[in-house]
Amino acid sequence: MLYKWRRRLKTWNFDRQIAAVMDTPPLRIVDADCAIVSMVRNRDVPMYLLCIKAFYRHLGAGRVVGIIDRDMPRTLRDTIRRHVDGIEFVILEDLDPGRCQRGGTWERLVFLLDGSASRYMIQMDADILAVGPDLAEVGDCVARNVAFTIADGDRFRTMREAARIAQAEPDDPYVGTAIEQCFDRYPDCDRLRYVRGSSGLAGFARGGFARTKIEEFHAIMQGLLPDRWHEWGSEQCGSNFAVANSPGAVALPYPAYGSFGEITPRERCKCFHFIGAYRFMDGYFARRGREIIRQLAAA
Repeated sequence: MLYKWRRRLKTWNFDRQIAAVMDTPPLRIVDADCAIVSMVRNRDVPMYLLCIKAFYRHLGAGRVVGIIDRDMPRTLRDTIRRHVDGIEFVILEDLDPGRCQRGGTWERLVFLLDGSASRYMIQMDADILAVGPDLAEVGDCVARNVAFTIADGDRFRTMREAARIAQAEPDDPYVGTAIEQCFDRYPDCDRLRYVRGSSGLAGFARGGFARTKIEEFHAIMQGLLPDRWHEWGSEQCGSNFAVANSPGAVALPYPAYGSFGEITPRERCKCFHFIGAYRFMDGYFARRGREIIRQLAAA
């Protein structure tokens, strides 16, 4: 209860600090053969508006899709539409995850892979903030139809190699580590690849990885780790697997693209992922957000 109260207070203070985003010009969608997809929770609307405007000004074109809960009030939907002119809403509860589980953002991953059958799909969390002068590497991946992920310096390796690394971390309580520890029992693990990336910012190439392959991954991993597979975090492993086994996939250069925290050099990062509790650390997200807001207002 105390945790939830503190989070609400921090969120309220963050929204207050970036409130001027509501006075910035609306984003005009330019149609292109790619789409930027984000899950937008009711509490994250101001943050999402800041982040999509900051991201889109560098990419310059593409559809924008918001996956929202059915209970999102009309006032919030109208606010988003007013600021992102042409956004497409998809109701989370209406998405069919197929043979994958419901919940834990698996619906989103299946939606992205279904969409990638005909166009390039970018998954952008509502807490991805582009602070630098460009997103040239992302634009290059889209132009070359190459999948990508943000990976904080990790590299692509075989699933067997990934299992060996994870098995050296036996005390890590995170379900993702437990999943990776099973990879040496995955069929063809010496050929299939993996990267310890993040589903917070990932690109799925057109025709790069099919829904049927992620459904197979889901079924096999559920059999290998039945007691923990439904914990939050399994979808990130699925996203990493999908990207890693797409033709020519790359990890975005680190620290130009990185997770905000105590390790990533702030002055060298041009696109941050403000995940979880780090979102409010040192007031940095809000401070950089206000810089972006001033630039958006001036433009």
